[in-house]
Amino acid sequence: MMIRLRVHRAGLLTVIFVLLGFFLPRLAQAQRDAGSPGEAATAGAATIADTAAVVPVQKRRGSFTATLSAGNNSSFFGRTQAERYPYAAAEATYTSRFGVWGSVVSYNLFATTSFIDETDVSVGWDGDLSKKVDASISYSRFLFGPNSPLVKSSVTNSLDGYVGWDWGYLYSRLNAAYVFGESSDLFLILDNSRYFEIDKVLGGYIALEPRLSATMGTQRFAQTSLVQQQTRGNIPVPPGRGGPRPGPGGTVTTTETTETTRFRLLNTELRVPVTYTKGKVAVQAAWRYAVPLNLLPEDVTRARSFLTASISLTL
Repeated sequence: MMIRLRVHRAGLLTVIFVLLGFFLPRLAQAQRDAGSPGEAATAGAATIADTAAVVPVQKRRGSFTATLSAGNNSSFFGRTQAERYPYAAAEATYTSRFGVWGSVVSYNLFATTSFIDETDVSVGWDGDLSKKVDASISYSRFLFGPNSPLVKSSVTNSLDGYVGWDWGYLYSRLNAAYVFGESSDLFLILDNSRYFEIDKVLGGYIALEPRLSATMGTQRFAQTSLVQQQTRGNIPVPPGRGGPRPGPGGTVTTTETTETTRFRLLNTELRVPVTYTKGKVAVQAAWRYAVPLNLLPEDVTRARSFLTASISLTL
C-alpha cells in the first residue's frame, strides 16, 4: 500500500536542511573513528535541475556514493516551466576501479501530489586519456510520473559524452548530448572552469570551482513540452495566440517550424559550487545564474538564479 505525504514546500525544505545539519556531524565523527583518508572531490553532473551531487574521484578501487540533495527549481538545457518547482532528490552511484559507473536518482517535486516525480537510471564510463585530457560517455533513461509538469518530460533518453582539457590555469570541457523520446535534439555545451582548494579547514578542506558555460542546440523538446503541458492542462492556451492547439478528441496538431530545428545558442550561465570535504563526507552548496537565449514565441523561460545543496557519503 502506497502512502502519500504532502508537505508545504517551505516546511519540507526546512526539514531537509535540519536533517542535513543533524546527520553531518555524526557522519564526520564516524569517519574520524574509522581513520580513513579523505578523497579529492569534484562537482557532479546535472540531472533534473543541475543537482549538485558530489562525486569523489577514485583511482585504485571501486566506490559507492549516496547523496541527498535539494534545490529551489528545475531546468533542462536552459529551459524552465512557468511555475517554480523546488525538489528533493536521493542518488546512489557505484563506480568501479576501471571507471565504469552506474547510478539511480529519484526526485520529489514539492508542488505535486506524487511522491516520486522522476527517476533517472544511468550507466557510463569516465577516465583519463592522458595527464591533461579526460573523457566520458554515458546513457541515461528518464522515467516520469503521470502528467509531469517538467520540460524534461518531453524526452526519455539521453546519450552524453565529453572531452576535457586541463590548460593549467583553466579547465575546458566540450560536452555533447543527444536526447530523444517524444522529441529529439542535439546539444553542444562548452564549459570553462577553474578549481581552487583551501586546505586544513576544520579538519577537512574546501573546494571552489566557478564555471562559465554556453549551450548550443536545437529545441524540439521545448515545443513538444509546450504541446504536452497545454494538453494536460498544466498551462492554459493563451487566447488569440498562435502555436499548438488541442484538436478534436483531445489530440494536438502543430506545425513544425524552423525555429525548433535551428542549431542556435540556447543558454549561458555562471555556476559557483562550494564543497567542504572531510574524510568520506562531502557537503556542497551551489549558486547558478542562467540566461536563456533564442526562445520560442510562447516559451516563458527567463533569466533565473538556482540554488542547490547536497550531502554525500562515499564508501
